[in-house]
Parts: sequence; structure tokens; C-alpha cells
Amino acid sequence: GHDGHMAIMVAFAKKLSEQKMKNTKVLLLFQPAEENGEGSVAIYNDPHFKELNPDLVFALHNLPGYDHHDIVVKNHTFTCAVNSIIIKLHGKTAHAGEPENGDNPALAIAEIITEFNKKIQPDPKKEKFSILTPIYLTMGTEDYGISAGYGEVHYTFRRAVNAEMKELEEELQNIAVKAAERYHLNPEILWTQRFSANENNPEAVDFVRQAATDCNFNLIEREIPFQWGEDFGIFTEHFRGAMFGLGSGKFTPNLHNPDYDWPDEITETGAEIFYKISQLIDAQ
Repeated sequence: GHDGHMAIMVAFAKKLSEQKMKNTKVLLLFQPAEENGEGSVAIYNDPHFKELNPDLVFALHNLPGYDHHDIVVKNHTFTCAVNSIIIKLHGKTAHAGEPENGDNPALAIAEIITEFNKKIQPDPKKEKFSILTPIYLTMGTEDYGISAGYGEVHYTFRRAVNAEMKELEEELQNIAVKAAERYHLNPEILWTQRFSANENNPEAVDFVRQAATDCNFNLIEREIPFQWGEDFGIFTEHFRGAMFGLGSGKFTPNLHNPDYDWPDEITETGAEIFYKISQLIDAQ
């Protein structure tokens, strides 16, 4: 999938080399490390990128489940904000026959999972849409004479609006700390793989709409955000811009599925709509 997106950029570069924009400088971003979010952060913080200071930013993502060449747009949030929390609970081991002499993290872990589950609001059409997913947990060792003295709980969670994400982060951290204190554990909280929501600028989305219409591509207005995160969110957080979708086939295997295969026929579609967006901006 990432190779397909980069192939679109190469095809777009070819179009630009054949017929350049008259009034507009177009920057093509071939960004590494998309999956963990580190690439976008590195690009954004790079002083060379800061010198460029783009006026508008655009990105697309291929979308299985939509017909080939469909263009999917949405004002405001296109993909959700995502963050992941690692909760390390430091206690004290004891003999399994005398657990009262130690500090076992089991009940704290159970409390954290129970309280986190109460924060789920799965309907994206309602206020404070929130998805919390347990990713990994561990405690103790396979030594049946020892009461565990250490445990970990890992979660990833999503919200549709960047401004609401900080609130949820604080709530979850407070739950973890209070559960640890209740069972005499020392909590260690770590965060990883943060993705800002792609909050699309409506005027930027209008360029995508017009480009899709001019290119005779089927335009689909999406009602709710996609629940997955996308690291382009750091750019729409700081610059006016829009992410949109490009249909990659109704029956194409889902993203991150081992059977997924990039449909070559959409490569030129992606290049064409990027070029048309550039033309529309250039003509202003």
C-alpha cells in the first residue's frame, strides 16, 4: 500500500515535469516511517521543511470497500486522533501461599480494564466518540509458588477531535494512577505512537471536490470519520489542508490484511487528481 501511494507521487511528478504550474510551487513529500508516526514528526520538525512553510497540504489514502477511482471526501475530521498508553505497575513479589506479604498487580489491572471500558462511546455520530482497545497485558512469571509483583497494560484509544484527545488522556492516566495507589503499586506511564486527527479545512476539501468533478471521478461525501489514525494529521494540525480517499476496489482485501494487493489501475487516478488540484490552485 505504501509503495502504491509513492508510485502515485512518481506519476504526479512526471505530469508536473511535462507541464509545470505557472504560479504555484508544488512540493512532493515522499515520507518515511508512516506506520509509527515518526516520519511525519521528523519531517515537520526538520528546519528545511519549516523554511518551505506550505500554504496548503493534501494527501490521499487508498480505500478498500469503495469502487476503483471513487473519491471520498469529508469536511473536518477525516481520520481519528490516536494515542497509545503503556501502564507499568511495579509491586513486590511474595510467596504464593503468603500473597499478603507482597503487592500483586492483578486487581489493579482488572480495575484499569473495567474503568477504561466505561470510557468507550462507540457511536461516531454522538458526542465524545471514543474507542479504547486493549493491545497487550502481562504480569508475573510462570512460577506457581510466586505471587506476581509486576504487570503491564497496553491500550490504544481514538477520538474524532484533537481538542478532546487531551481530556481522555488525562482521564485514563488518572484511572491508572489511582488503581495503582489503591493496591500499593508504583505506576509508570508511557505514551507511544501518537497520531493527530486529520481535521480537514473545508475550503481545501472544496479543491478536491472540484478536481474530482472536473476529472469525472465519482465523488462520495462521507458522513463519519474513519476510525484508523493517519500521520498526515500532524500537517493538517498546523497547515490548511485535506486528506481524501481513493477507492481501491469493493472486494480488495482490507488495509493491513496480508492478502492486500495494490490495484495498479488507481495509480494514474491518484496522480491525475493531485495534478488537477494543483491546476485549480494555480489558476486562482
